[in-house]
Amino acid sequence: MNGNTRATTPQRKPLMEKPPLRPILGHSAHLRTGSDHLLMTPLSTPTYKRHSHLNNSVANKSLQAAGTGRTPPAGITSGSKSVNDRLKMKLPVATSAELMTPPATPESSKSKGASSLVSSELRLPSHALETPKTHQMVARSKPNKSRVPFNFDAIRDPVACLQQYCMDRNYDPPSYKIYRTGMSVHCTIRIDNLVYSCYPKEYPDTMIAKRMTAEIAVEGLRVLESRKRLPVCTLTDEEFMDVFYQGLLKFPNGIVEHKLPEWYEKTFQQQLPSNWWSLVSESSKIRVESGPSMIIVYAINSDVPASRERLGASTTPDLQMPWTCGSQGWSMYITHCTSVSHVWGQLIGCAYTNDFDQLTQDLNACMARVELRRAVQDPCVGQLYAVQLSDSWNRVRVISLDVEQRSCCCFFIDFGDISSFAYEDMFELDTTFLQLPAQAVCLSMYGLESYQGHPHAQLQLSKELVGRTVVAKIMTTETQFVEAGNSTGNAQQAAEKEPACIVALFYDTSTPEDINLNEQVARQINRATPSPQLKLEQKSNPVIVSHINDGGDLFVLLPNEDLKFVQRSISKIMATDTEHKNAAFADLQHDRLFFVCDESAEGIKQWHRGMLTYKPKQVDAVDVYDVYYVDDGRMRKTHLSNIYRLEALNRALASYPAQALRVRLHDVPPIDNQMVGRLRGLMSPQSEVLLKVMEGASDQLPMVTIHARGLDGLYLCVNSAIRMEHEIQSSARLEPFDDGGLHFSPSGQLLRRSSFSSTVSNNSTNSNEVTPTTTTSVAVTPPISPIKMAPMLKAYEAIPAVGAYFEVRVALSVNPGHFAVQPYKFYNQLQSLMKELQAHCQSPKAERVLPTQLLVGQAYAALDSDGVYHRVIIYKIYDEMIHVRFVDFGDDGVVRCDQLVQLPKAMYELPKMSLRAQLYGIKLEDVDWTQENCVRFRKLTLGQKFIGIVRRVDRVKEELRSLCLELIDTSTPLDIKIHEILIKEQHAQPAA
Repeated sequence: MNGNTRATTPQRKPLMEKPPLRPILGHSAHLRTGSDHLLMTPLSTPTYKRHSHLNNSVANKSLQAAGTGRTPPAGITSGSKSVNDRLKMKLPVATSAELMTPPATPESSKSKGASSLVSSELRLPSHALETPKTHQMVARSKPNKSRVPFNFDAIRDPVACLQQYCMDRNYDPPSYKIYRTGMSVHCTIRIDNLVYSCYPKEYPDTMIAKRMTAEIAVEGLRVLESRKRLPVCTLTDEEFMDVFYQGLLKFPNGIVEHKLPEWYEKTFQQQLPSNWWSLVSESSKIRVESGPSMIIVYAINSDVPASRERLGASTTPDLQMPWTCGSQGWSMYITHCTSVSHVWGQLIGCAYTNDFDQLTQDLNACMARVELRRAVQDPCVGQLYAVQLSDSWNRVRVISLDVEQRSCCCFFIDFGDISSFAYEDMFELDTTFLQLPAQAVCLSMYGLESYQGHPHAQLQLSKELVGRTVVAKIMTTETQFVEAGNSTGNAQQAAEKEPACIVALFYDTSTPEDINLNEQVARQINRATPSPQLKLEQKSNPVIVSHINDGGDLFVLLPNEDLKFVQRSISKIMATDTEHKNAAFADLQHDRLFFVCDESAEGIKQWHRGMLTYKPKQVDAVDVYDVYYVDDGRMRKTHLSNIYRLEALNRALASYPAQALRVRLHDVPPIDNQMVGRLRGLMSPQSEVLLKVMEGASDQLPMVTIHARGLDGLYLCVNSAIRMEHEIQSSARLEPFDDGGLHFSPSGQLLRRSSFSSTVSNNSTNSNEVTPTTTTSVAVTPPISPIKMAPMLKAYEAIPAVGAYFEVRVALSVNPGHFAVQPYKFYNQLQSLMKELQAHCQSPKAERVLPTQLLVGQAYAALDSDGVYHRVIIYKIYDEMIHVRFVDFGDDGVVRCDQLVQLPKAMYELPKMSLRAQLYGIKLEDVDWTQENCVRFRKLTLGQKFIGIVRRVDRVKEELRSLCLELIDTSTPLDIKIHEILIKEQHAQPAA
């Protein structure tokens, strides 16, 4: 902890003012002899009958012999109404040769233990507690079939390498697809359920495209195979940064940022932690330099002097623990909580209370006299000093120094918390104040070992325990404590970094019924643990893609402390030699989450939290059930022998929220099998991507835009890549009609390269009139056509409300005060209509328009100067020249009557796609746009897709509607606002 953390803890009251609490057993309890021991029930509160966990060898042997039909030994009954009643039950007396160990919880049991307890076991309660051997956790679904890792470097030819890889993995041979667009070739390769593509690159020759795409597939498979066999990183943040820093020191010139995962996984043979980049970028020992095209990470090789330690550091006597009062419990005042294994408190009693209160008064009186203060010029690690905090003086021990900042990290020996102080705030402590032992005692909460490292535990511990007087039922005996080589002093120093060696159950006995605070804290932590949520912000969310299902939906994980806790907890279960029986059919009816062994990944055992997709009503004949992996997103059929009770293995993990979030890609074509394979090729499992939630895109699943890092280290918009590849492949397969004269931008969007817009004045913001280049005469109205009138084209009416988001594509760009947009959700329909229109107008069935059939306001198909047909309406008629408006692109033109074709009725269904617009955020009135202004605006917007925010809707001449839009480019990780660019580059002035 950094900073003065004690400022946030409740102000300590004098211990003599606290009301004395009765012992746990109540005033009416009979006195017990030293050989009597108490049976503690498990902390979990089951919804159906569960087996008791006993803490002595006789009871354990009886349970082991009884098999599944366990019954408690004589003298032990069930159904007690209070903790007091349960605590009064007696167990058989242990002999002197057999140490009585604390009762083992389901989470902390061990199958094998040494006859003598060692120090490390006592410091880790989960390792110190022993129970008899039960059924071993073994996955029996099928034999191990793990293969030797494939050597991609053995075959130089990538095409042959893929062929050999598929043979080694028993896959179908690689499937190549070639798409020819004009003179260029685009290639895709399918390997099992993965599809790799050469997009956005195109090649002139089929063999070159095939080889280059094969190289891409080899690199993708190499990364995928390497990750399959790497274990999850279970190091703490501090341990990871130390390992990372020491490894990076060997590269004085640094490592490129996108190469760091490959280097770390190859060097340390484990996956990077999910929050590795935030740890690296925020570390004071790491320097991150951003260049024009890459980011380089360096290790700072600073020669900081080592912390100074003084020989013969000041110490205090050992605190005498009230071991003889263990059966009655220790009355304690909780001062500070760091975790479930670091609960600090002070013993309450006449000797403890009076002595400490007297020392506090004397120390405050002494330090109040300025002339008696002796400032510390050069503090040393391990030395005791006096510091002032909240108008009170306290005894602290220096645990580390920051020589550059001239500050030191100090431990409050009487309270248990840690704060940092400047050198000038440290004062010498007279030996008079070293006679009283350090008062802070560190305890570990019995039965909550699985909550160690829980990211939401500390806040609930502070709420439930800090500042509270409790009775602690000590589960560790004095013999265990002493034989492990502990004393009060070294136990306190060891507890600063390691779990406490004294295990206890905490009770509140101030009420008629004893309150089990361990159980209460566990419930509060479970309730306070939030489910993961994606942030709806302007910037992107860094996420990890865990799985892509057959429907194209993505399952993503947030790289936060919650995910690390789940991964670390699963690894801890597998790292220990815990043995437990499989889940029974009755467990499937009640438990929500299970621990599942998955051997489907080529014989590699993987363990997941899983839940049944349905609760079985009767025993399945083959004992196979559909299991959903809640932290992965996959669905598997699993045999009952591979399913274990998670609540018995790790209580915290059994109640932790699912981490996998299901999302759907925004603005992509309908997902097919080819597209799912392409997504899996772009984003292998556990790949890190940037995700942005599109607001209001769906009421069910979040619609998102994904940016993934390609093999070249640059980010690629997955949505755009999928959409563009689909358009390329779709257009290449459409024969005989290819593009019919349609022109596409580099991003694959439909453009009109030349139109009558070039004759419109760039200097007019509100120009509605057009001036044909030819000499015009007075407009005349032709006679009414004798044929039946066709229906009128409908205007686009689904305009969002002011302030709403509106996905648009800029179809016309004259100047910031005069441009046109198309609703992007109809863009695919418009493209289909244009292709059908070209085919119709160029076929013999096309019906030409006679001059006598012309009607103002009527819709026709007109040929523009590029030879492309568009839907138009007649605006005015000037003898032989006809002024028309292109209703789908927003500009005007002049055509002859022989350039018009009757519009088929099917072409009337799609409304006019062009919407007149003005740019929001800049001055528009009385502005003369220069050619430079117009060219820049056109370059930024023409043919591009934006998220438009409707700021207002104006009416201009002839009752035409004009939208005032704020255009935002979301194709990059950071949002780009067009009006801000124009203002910054001085192409526009900000609005008043």
